Amino acid sequence: MIKYFLIIILSTLSLFLKAQNSYDSIPKIFFNIFEQKGSDAAIDYIYATNKYISGNLTANLKVKTELKKVTLMLGKYHGIDIIDTQFISTSYIRLSYLAKFDRQPLKFNFTMYRSDKKWQLQQLRFDDKVSEGFKK
Repeated sequence: MIKYFLIIILSTLSLFLKAQNSYDSIPKIFFNIFEQKGSDAAIDYIYATNKYISGNLTANLKVKTELKKVTLMLGKYHGIDIIDTQFISTSYIRLSYLAKFDRQPLKFNFTMYRSDKKWQLQQLRFDDKVSEGFKK
């Protein structure tokens, strides 16, 4: 019984560690936290992936304030759709998501960077200019 329990724990742990090493896991976790705990907790999580960003408390507070202000105006959150994934290299990737709200969607761009083994946020941008994605 103990062997069976240990196998389950080790399997679950290895899946979790593998998920953290994929470039798209950080934005997915960000949106899960956003839905469950709110925008401040989501920003805290994603900025903590990069020690150089997480130390800038003034910028973090500004982003938290702006995101909270915008999302309060948009109404209830209804999930995400992936818009685009752009690879500059295998270590530098931008993911664009459409976050769905009652009033209108919000576009999030996550630039992810991996210098060695661990992915981290390099840049986060969000705006309501979703329609600019349509080709003319």
